[in-house]
Amino acid sequence: MNYLLKCSATILVLMCLSCRSSSAVYQQSPISKAQPSPISPQEDPKQVSSVFVEGDTLSYGGYDVVKLRKKVKLEPTPGLTEVSYVVLKRNGKILKKFDGVYFGVGNATDFGVFSFLGGEAKQLVVSQTIPRGGRHWVVNLTPHFRVVYDSGEYRVGREDLGVLDIDKDGRYEILQEVTAFYGFDHFSSAETPLPLVIFKYDDKAGKYLPANQLFQEYALKGIESNIATLGSDESEYLSKRLDIALQYVFAGKEDEAWAFFDREYKHPDKEEVKSKVKAVLREHPVYRFIYPKRAT
Repeated sequence: MNYLLKCSATILVLMCLSCRSSSAVYQQSPISKAQPSPISPQEDPKQVSSVFVEGDTLSYGGYDVVKLRKKVKLEPTPGLTEVSYVVLKRNGKILKKFDGVYFGVGNATDFGVFSFLGGEAKQLVVSQTIPRGGRHWVVNLTPHFRVVYDSGEYRVGREDLGVLDIDKDGRYEILQEVTAFYGFDHFSSAETPLPLVIFKYDDKAGKYLPANQLFQEYALKGIESNIATLGSDESEYLSKRLDIALQYVFAGKEDEAWAFFDREYKHPDKEEVKSKVKAVLREHPVYRFIYPKRAT
């Protein structure tokens, strides 16, 4: 009996240490063992643009959200360009300004409220966009205002912001594209790889953090069929292979990414291309978050 009790106690201690270790791994290194996603990888994210208000003002939870306009000088556009931006106010005091994304013919600024974090309370979402680009903020307003997601912090996002509760925990994950490869190797807009990044809300950090490595099944959806259909068409030879490699990279599988690229990319400039891609990655905030030791 004493032997059994000692064994049981030992097992309980090991289980506790394992739980603490798993938690520490997630906080210190985002590369954690992927868990199967309860949601079907085929399900597409919803776009939050459906909750945007039509007017220039919104009042919610004691806060006022106001769209304003101003004229700015944008090079090389002659004259001044009218742009829009948003301010968050409470009791007449401006708490936060959402601004900074402009284009030669202006921009589009929209906002609304959506329950990103579950429960009855909703969060403010603000989008300031231009063609094929933009910046998106999610703000928790209770018990006090706090920006819990800023796409500019991670240099992701285009005209919209996708949401999907992948792990069915009642909170929505945010999905946006990496746009760092616009113009890479003279790619057209249609050719440019746009690897998807999944952001999950982290209670300890109090904000959304990159989490592809936690949702590898969803992050790598369709990759096998894409590999199976690779052809030799020169017009898309590099872009398709790079797209697949980047999907692996941002899912926390960089070794698999370069093993695939070495196997499938047969052109003599392989090492040069890899060097250029790695240079872009080392400067990207999402990559630096996933691979803190490799980004130096």
